[in-house]
This record gives sequence, structure tokens and C-alpha cells, in this order.
Amino acid sequence: MSKNLKPQEKVERFMIKPHYGLFMGLTVNKDTDVEDETEDGKVHQTIKGTTFTTIKKDLIEKDGMKIEEESKLVVEVPEGTRLIWIDGQGYIVPDFEVKTTKEVIEDMDCIKEL
Repeated sequence: MSKNLKPQEKVERFMIKPHYGLFMGLTVNKDTDVEDETEDGKVHQTIKGTTFTTIKKDLIEKDGMKIEEESKLVVEVPEGTRLIWIDGQGYIVPDFEVKTTKEVIEDMDCIKEL
């Protein structure tokens, strides 16, 4: 090892730039009572307590074929589950962690002095 090393005077800390997009959504609890549907009326959803029901009805014409879809999905979600609204899909359980703006600010306050 060389004795002529010049140490770094100041080390900076970097982060991956966060995504600042906001989603509409809700946190499910035992008192949740929601009924909603997408603008096109193809997806109708209810949330009663922790029971999350999605009914989808759609008619597609493709290559001269008429494809009719009708489905019902009932999911018991744990209290505290956060759902986000996606246009055309309705409420979904995101496959990434979502936080409230208050939680993000608190997280940033914790690391700003590092």
C-alpha cells in the first residue's frame, strides 16, 4: 500500500431518486365501506370491512369473434392493506410498497442528517 494516498476530504451520500407520483387509494380496516366502478363501467368493486370484491364485465370483438368476459373475485385482505386506484382497473393491491406523504416526509427527516 502506498503511503502517498490522498484520502477523500468529504464523502457524499446518494440515494436512488424516489418516484414522486401520487396515487389515490385507501387503507382497509374493519369499518371500510366502499362501492365504486371504473369510468367505463366494466369494473365494479365493493369493500365491506376486509372483504374486497371485484366484478368485471367486458365484451371485446377481435378478428370477427365476440369475447365476453364476466368474472367475480372475492379477496379477504388483512386490516392495514393499502389499495391504490388505477384508471380502467379500479382498486388494486400494489406489488410495491406505498406510503402516505406524511410517512415519506418522516423517512426523509430521519436520514437528512446522515
